[in-house]
Amino acid sequence: MNGIARILRKRWLLYFLLCSPIFYVCTPQIQYDTEFRADPAKYLLDYVGLAATYIFAIVISITPLRRIFPKSGIVNSLAYHRRPMGVSVFVYAFLHFLIYYFYTGSWAEFVKDWEKLFILSGILAFAFLFLMAATSNNRMVRRLGARYWKRLHRLAYPVLFLIIYHQAAQEKTGFRETALIFVPVLALQFWRLVLASKAFLARRNDSANGAE
Repeated sequence: MNGIARILRKRWLLYFLLCSPIFYVCTPQIQYDTEFRADPAKYLLDYVGLAATYIFAIVISITPLRRIFPKSGIVNSLAYHRRPMGVSVFVYAFLHFLIYYFYTGSWAEFVKDWEKLFILSGILAFAFLFLMAATSNNRMVRRLGARYWKRLHRLAYPVLFLIIYHQAAQEKTGFRETALIFVPVLALQFWRLVLASKAFLARRNDSANGAE
């Protein structure tokens, strides 16, 4: 394991990096940002939403990266922290949800906004993230069983497409920035499927040859 990989294994560094978006919001320079001063609630709403999006993009890329680069110390170090990283996605999504609720001004207005597809997609993504975060501990793995736990956490893939739509449909983020975030993620997932298909065909051919 190289030096960078060893450093990435440090829990304190992980927590510092995951909290860095919050630290940045607290810096004085944010207070002088014209966009922040114009509408602080809207700024924070978009900011924590993007923080959740970027961390989610990293987390969901870890599995295909491990398949493509199985001997990479850096990738394996990221995989070592995948569970707390996944929980942090939910934390930022929860902040996004909470700020949005207060931004709408009332429960009636909040629920009424669910008629908008991009809002509904965000609500569904949040619900799935809640289920995964609530079961992201060893106790729940034992209670559900490894097989059902893995099936539950495959909700990450519907969440991926819900977040893509939620971000792309917004005026603030839009299609272009969403594509910059998620095209590499989708490319990694596609290549993972290619490798899995090749491995399946190789096993099938080996079984057929062994049966002859």
